[in-house]
Amino acid sequence: MSADPRASARQFVRSLNILLKFARLYEFGHVRTAAQFETTWKELRSALDESGESGLLLGASGMQILLDGVPLGAAGAERSFAQLLSSSGIASIHFAPSLSQQHFARFVRAFPSGNAKPASLAEQLKAALAGETGIRVNEIRYIAEDSSIAGAKIAANLTAKVLGAQGDKFKDFLDDPNRLLQMILAAEGSRGGSGGSGGGSGPGFGAGTGVPGGGGGSGTGSGGGGLPGGNLWDPSAGAASSSGGGQGSSHSSGAGVAENPASAFPTLVSAATSLGQPATPGKWLTASAMLHSTGEANAPQFAVAEEEVRSMLTLFAQLGRSRKDGTSGMDANTFQSRLSAMPVRSQVTLQQALAGLAAQAPNEKPDRPMLLKLAEHVAIRFALDSYEKGELRVNAVKQLLDRMNTEIEGLRKILTSQEEQMANAGLQVQSYTELLDQEFWEQVPDENKKEVMISDEAWCVPPRKVRTFLEDMLRRGELKTVNEILMKYASCIGLESDDARRTTAIGLGELAELYGSGDGSALIESIRRVGNQLAAERDPELQTLVSAAFVRLSQEAASKRCYPAMQQALASLDSVEAQRPGSSQSLMPRIGAEDRIPEFVEESLRSGEIADGLLDILSLMPKATLQYITHRFGHSGFREDCELLADIVKGLGSEAIHHLAEILQTSAATEASEVLGLLGQLEPETVARILPVRLAQWPRSVHDRCVRQLSSVPPHIRAQLLLAILDSLDVLIRPLALDEISMTGSPDSIPKLLDLASSDGISGYVRLKAIEALGRLRASAANPVLQTVLEARQVWRWQYPSELRVAAAQALLRIDPMVAMGKITGAGFDKRDLVLEPIDPETGSSVLRQRRYARLKLSRNLILTTTNLRENFRLNVPELNLGGGIGAGERHLAPGTLITLKLTQGVRTIKAQAIVRGARPQAMAFEFVDMDLEDRARLRKILLDLGGLPQASNVSSRTRRRGRIAIMK
Repeated sequence: MSADPRASARQFVRSLNILLKFARLYEFGHVRTAAQFETTWKELRSALDESGESGLLLGASGMQILLDGVPLGAAGAERSFAQLLSSSGIASIHFAPSLSQQHFARFVRAFPSGNAKPASLAEQLKAALAGETGIRVNEIRYIAEDSSIAGAKIAANLTAKVLGAQGDKFKDFLDDPNRLLQMILAAEGSRGGSGGSGGGSGPGFGAGTGVPGGGGGSGTGSGGGGLPGGNLWDPSAGAASSSGGGQGSSHSSGAGVAENPASAFPTLVSAATSLGQPATPGKWLTASAMLHSTGEANAPQFAVAEEEVRSMLTLFAQLGRSRKDGTSGMDANTFQSRLSAMPVRSQVTLQQALAGLAAQAPNEKPDRPMLLKLAEHVAIRFALDSYEKGELRVNAVKQLLDRMNTEIEGLRKILTSQEEQMANAGLQVQSYTELLDQEFWEQVPDENKKEVMISDEAWCVPPRKVRTFLEDMLRRGELKTVNEILMKYASCIGLESDDARRTTAIGLGELAELYGSGDGSALIESIRRVGNQLAAERDPELQTLVSAAFVRLSQEAASKRCYPAMQQALASLDSVEAQRPGSSQSLMPRIGAEDRIPEFVEESLRSGEIADGLLDILSLMPKATLQYITHRFGHSGFREDCELLADIVKGLGSEAIHHLAEILQTSAATEASEVLGLLGQLEPETVARILPVRLAQWPRSVHDRCVRQLSSVPPHIRAQLLLAILDSLDVLIRPLALDEISMTGSPDSIPKLLDLASSDGISGYVRLKAIEALGRLRASAANPVLQTVLEARQVWRWQYPSELRVAAAQALLRIDPMVAMGKITGAGFDKRDLVLEPIDPETGSSVLRQRRYARLKLSRNLILTTTNLRENFRLNVPELNLGGGIGAGERHLAPGTLITLKLTQGVRTIKAQAIVRGARPQAMAFEFVDMDLEDRARLRKILLDLGGLPQASNVSSRTRRRGRIAIMK
């Protein structure tokens, strides 16, 4: 046997539920259905093996599946299967160990597929399983009592005698509604007369549901009317009562138990007589309602007072003490005497409740003590009937149940310890009055629930019942009615009653998800109403509850991206702040609107467009929005992202742009440099006016950051801004700016580049970058300068370094290939010397910073060593080109750090200065910013030897890694 036999049964139920769904979707012959059938059969077989000889008994009670009377759980599969069985009128299904796979297949195929009604399931199963003993289907039946139960009087008296003789068995009867009902009948029978001698015609008994009435007399007699009732959970079973007649003879002698007493149940006979013929049930369709209605206009009303119900509950508490402790409380005789002393209408009500519990699931193991269920049953039925008769308004139901709960609470504490264990474990235990209230509304028909929910008394319905009701309506597509109910429920937050506002505030928090499931109109309206009440509320306790509801609804609006509802929430906060200054400061962080700005922005970047209403929300939080967008802009590597972020800032209005200009004008260097990209797209003239002046005061690392920020600006504007600040840049950053200028393709920069290329008084590395830029721009005006650099000689050697001449030859090939070919031949270069050349920019690329040189993967790694740090380290470089490389080192350096690198090859050493670009785990990228031209020529030779031909580069292969939220430090 398994340690937990319910586990296998639970798995079987879930698999069976899936199998039935597959059958409806694909029919039984489909391969998926067949595979699921095999899985379900194996799990059923496993559960049957663990159950031993008893087999597997699956029952349905409400929305739960029971295994031998014990709930399996409340998951979706269990609820779905339980609902199917309950709607089909099936109480339980028994699977015997002898069940074969063939018979199980017949069982599965009997379930309706397509749009067949569940009500036909029981008949289909009976027809399919005719003669089969491996599976037994038990239907819910309500059996009317008639003259065939004439022996019930004898059984009642015998029960009384048995209980009197074996009082120690009394506790066992308190767990079984059938036995307790017999005990009540025994108490009633104990008041009947003793038997007499002689014979005569016996009484007839009314055929119908409920407790039979008695009639007596000699000769031909007519039976008393049957009491209404039977099953309180399905009152239709006791909807009729009848009388009948019959003839019979009786023979008895001596004293003892009367076989045909004159009146075995005198009090019940009088009650039945006063009731007459019960009419068809009223709109509530409850057994308790039938106790208060008659078929005759002038018939006396049969009503139970609240005090009588509470006295019954007190009796249950005393019974509970007897069950808990056999040495205290009352014995069977005392209990019978107490029953006999109760008013007849109380006895009838109690018998009705017991009959209902007994008929609900005759063989079911109770999930909580029967006395507790009985007490709940009586209290709820009394409240329901009082509401039906108009004696109790809907908003007073909970107060009535609270009074009843005063009596039930003692019984509950005696009989249950689960809540105490939950409380000791720190788990929240729901109010017992609320549980009774929920059970009350469970019995109210849907049409009456709807009437209440669209009224000002909607707050009286427990939120869980509202949720269940609305979810069913959503599944049926009744969206308009759902919105109407949600709006009406939210309007209750403004009622005069403190209890109404308190209950509504709590309920709104529980129903927030439903408010966010529609088109947003109900959510907007609810936030507006709750915000208005929050501004007007003066009760401190209610302020806390209303603010909690406001926060929960606002959070739902944010999570569902309902921007109009969020806008309403922020507008309501302003109203609350105006009424109660300082109160919004605690609400704003709880709503978390500012914390969700990264989510909103990233979602826009993923979709490539700004959602409707988003700018309205962000404009209400301009400072936080600007702070995040500025930071995110600096981490963007694609042009479309930068343009969308700039559009968001533009949508915030001119004040946002003015704020960026103030940051550039007055803030510290690091903060000011971060707004250059955004401001360069929105107001480039402001950048051109302010940046050259401030740049002279900033350090080299900020100069580098400025160049990288400006790389996101549109090409034409980018070239103008870089030319405006070129002379103000640090000498090590100028080569990077020249590269960026050449990638814009703007001809406006050619005059400046010609001046640099023809000047002998500047750094050789800067002059080389200017020549490469002229080649990328196809500047025909540079022909004379390039030919001069390529051909100039000093007696027996070339005037300019070979690296500068290679750059001139490569640029000339781009500008005028025909002229270049003749010049290159006379310059002493071969084809291999010109292989490693600058890459032209790819027009229309989304990438902000394209590669300047082709990627080279070396045949063996090079070891570069830092020389300018306090703790120098070595870099193991697998990839390198003339612009920089990537390597693994022993230390982590921040991006923007300037490092001096040394490469030793044989007896020669190559030195270069570089800036750290990116540092990933076990890898660090760097970009060269200065190098002696002779060292660069040696590096070119090493790259040709180890790297061979450059790999083809295509910027489109660089994927857009979206969805990464920038972490703000």
